[in-house]
Amino acid sequence: KKKKREEEKKRKKRKRRRENQNTKKMSYGLYELRSWMYNQRDPVTGEVTREFVEGLHGFFNQARNEPQAMQTGKIFCPCAKCRNKKYIAVDTAKTHVFNRGFVPNYYVWYFHGESQYNTSHHDAGTSGSGRGVEEQNYNYGIYDYYGHPDILENDIGYQQGNRFHDMVTDAFHETTPVLADNPPEAILEEPNIDAQKFYDMLDAANQPLYEGCREGLSRLSLAARMMTIKSEDNSSESNMDKWAGLFQEYLPEDNLSAGNYYEIQKLVAGLGLPYEMIDVCIDNCMIFWKDDDKLQECRFCGKPRYKPTTGRRRVPYQRMWYLPITERLKRLYQSEMTSASMRWHAEHSTHHGEITHPSDAKAWKHFQTLHSNFANESRNVYLGLCTDGFSPFGMSGRQYSIWPVILTPYNLPPTMCMQREFLFLTILVPGPKHPRRSLDVFLQPLIDELKQLWYSGVCTFDYSQQQNFIMRAVLLWTISDFPAYGMLSGWTTHGRLSCPHCLGRTEAFQLRRGRKPCWFDCHRRFLPTNHRYRRNRVLFTKNKVVRGPPPDYLSGQELLDQIDHYGGEETCKRGGNWHCTANMPDGYGQAHNWHKKSIFWELPYWKDHLLRHNLDV
Repeated sequence: KKKKREEEKKRKKRKRRRENQNTKKMSYGLYELRSWMYNQRDPVTGEVTREFVEGLHGFFNQARNEPQAMQTGKIFCPCAKCRNKKYIAVDTAKTHVFNRGFVPNYYVWYFHGESQYNTSHHDAGTSGSGRGVEEQNYNYGIYDYYGHPDILENDIGYQQGNRFHDMVTDAFHETTPVLADNPPEAILEEPNIDAQKFYDMLDAANQPLYEGCREGLSRLSLAARMMTIKSEDNSSESNMDKWAGLFQEYLPEDNLSAGNYYEIQKLVAGLGLPYEMIDVCIDNCMIFWKDDDKLQECRFCGKPRYKPTTGRRRVPYQRMWYLPITERLKRLYQSEMTSASMRWHAEHSTHHGEITHPSDAKAWKHFQTLHSNFANESRNVYLGLCTDGFSPFGMSGRQYSIWPVILTPYNLPPTMCMQREFLFLTILVPGPKHPRRSLDVFLQPLIDELKQLWYSGVCTFDYSQQQNFIMRAVLLWTISDFPAYGMLSGWTTHGRLSCPHCLGRTEAFQLRRGRKPCWFDCHRRFLPTNHRYRRNRVLFTKNKVVRGPPPDYLSGQELLDQIDHYGGEETCKRGGNWHCTANMPDGYGQAHNWHKKSIFWELPYWKDHLLRHNLDV
C-alpha cells in the first residue's frame, strides 16, 4: 500500500509537470487571446469587465455544445475551487466560475473539447495559420452567443464602460434596435408610454452629465449612485434634496444633474418592474386586497391587521409580494431577441407521433380545438405554473417555509423556455408558517390578472413584425410535487383515497397491523384486457385474477359537478383556516377527498383542459 501511494504521488507530480510544460510551450498568441480568463475585474473601478463576460459566455457556449454535455447537460467545472474535478450542471459551473474565477493556467481547454493538437499550431509563434484557427474557433463561441462582431461593435448607443446603459437595456430586454440611425420604414406610430419611458432612460444613460466630463458620467449614473447612498445610509428625502441642490450648484453650468429627490425618483423609476406588497392575516385567513383593502382586522378570525406601535407608520403582521406578469410578457415581444421566438410553438414542424415540445401533445391540441379563436393568434401566450416550498435558512436553520409561485411561457422553443431568465417569479408566499390549504388565498391576485388576460388581453407591440396586437394568455396546467398537488387541486393527497386519478374508485386498502394505506396490486386493471398479467395468480395477490376495467376518466366539467355535489367551497370565501375536519364536505374521506373547490376553477377555460395538474417527481 505504501508503494502504491508513492507511485500515485509520483504520477500526479509527473502530470502537473507535464501540464506546466504544455503551458510554457503555449504561444504568446493564445495567451493573449485568452488573457480575459484572468482579468475578471477592472483594477480601477472594481467592476466585472465586459471582456470577461463575453469570454465567459463564449466558453460555456462551446462547452455545452460538446456531445457529452449535450446528452447529460453537465460539464467539468473549471472554477478555481472545483479544478475540473466535479461534474456538475452547466449553469451551476457558470455561476462557480463567475464567483471564483478560472482554475490557474487553464488556457487550453482540455476538459471542454480541446486537445493538445490545437496548441501545437502555436509553437511556431503568433503568426501563421495556427493562431488563426484557434482564434477562429474561439470567436465562433462568442459569435454564436452574441452574433457577428460588427453587431457587437455597432450596438446602438453602446459605450465602453457605460454600465448604466447596459442596466437600461437589461431592464427593457434590449429593445434598443428601434433607435437605429435608419429605423425601419414600417415604424410609423408614435412611441407608446412604455416605449417613451425607455427612450428617456436611454437618453439619460448616454447623455454626458456636463460638457467635457469623464466618459461614463451621466445624469442616470449620478441618480443611481445617489439612490444607492440613500438606501445604504437610510437618508431622508430632505437630505437628498440638499445633496441634489449642492451638486447642481458646484458642477459646471448647464449640467444635467437632478435638482431634487423627486426628479431622481422619476428618472430611475423606469428601470424596475411593478410589484405589489399586500398585507396578509397573521393566520393566513385572507389578504387585505381590493374590497378588503381598508379593513383593520381579519373578517374571519378577527385578529388585527397591524402591530401595535407608537409611530405614525403602521406595520402589518404579515405581507406577501406579488409581481404582475403582464408587463414581463409584453417585454418578450418588445425585445428583438425574443419576439420572433414567441411564435415558435406554432411555426415549428415535427415528425408525426413525436413530441419535442408541449405544443405537440394531445392536451395542447385539444385546447386549441375548443378555443380556435385563441389558437388563431399565434402570439397569444401559453403559461405553466409551478410552486414548491423551501427553507431559506437550510436544513440546519430554524423552521421556516417560504413558497415561490413561478410562471413560464411555453411559446418559446425547448432550449429557451426552461432557462432561468424565462422563469417568472409572480408570488412570494411569506413564512414562517406553511400555507397548507390556504394557498388559494395568496393566488387571488394572479388569478384575477389571468382572467383579465383571457377576457380582454393587453395591447402589445411585436418588434419582429412591427405590429401592435392584443395579447391574451392562458394557464395550461400546474407542476408540483405530490403534497403541493393537493394544495393546488383541492383533492387531499394522503390517506386511502389519495390517488387523484382513481378518486373514489380506488382499490387501496389498509394494512392489518400498521394501519397504513397500501396500493399493492392496484395497477393491473390499467393493463390491456388481454394482458397476461391480469390472469397471473402468482406474481401479485395470490389466486387473484383482475378482469375489471380501469376507472373512467372524468372531464373537467364532470369533476366540477362532483365538487359542487359534495359541497366543496372556495377557500377565499370561507377563510384560509376553514379547512378543519369539522368543516369538510359530506362524505370526505369515505366517498371522496375533496377538501375545497380550487381557485383555478374560476378560470373560464379550466374545465376544458385535458391535463390540469402535473406531478413533478
